[in-house]
Amino acid sequence: MVWDLLGHLWRLQRSLREETEKGLEHLGISGLEAWLLRVLQLHPYPSEAARRMGLPLPTVSHMLKRLEEGGFVVRALDPKDLRRFAFRLTDRGEEALSRAEALMAEALRRRLARLSPEEVQALLGLLARLEEA
Repeated sequence: MVWDLLGHLWRLQRSLREETEKGLEHLGISGLEAWLLRVLQLHPYPSEAARRMGLPLPTVSHMLKRLEEGGFVVRALDPKDLRRFAFRLTDRGEEALSRAEALMAEALRRRLARLSPEEVQALLGLLARLEEA
């Protein structure tokens, strides 16, 4: 049962990613980079973003370098601690994130349309319970 459940979750996530991949490539970002843009809005420090995403800091640092080179984010010194850098989205980053979220929402909406409104609410509740520590 465990592997069946994990398999379903993994295949759903993978199919959503594959469905949105071309649109994201057109924007110049990957699905993981789009997620990082979203996380940076609330957690602008690389270590915080890495922790929130459950990714190693070197992976997030590499993604941030790519996003910075692409003009999606800018790095700024933290005025409270000049040893730390924070990242913020540029206008290009905000636009890319908005379009990426629309692509992902549409892909997910098509799948959720197979469920009744009650089933969607039940699914949300069950997933929230499974996420609890």
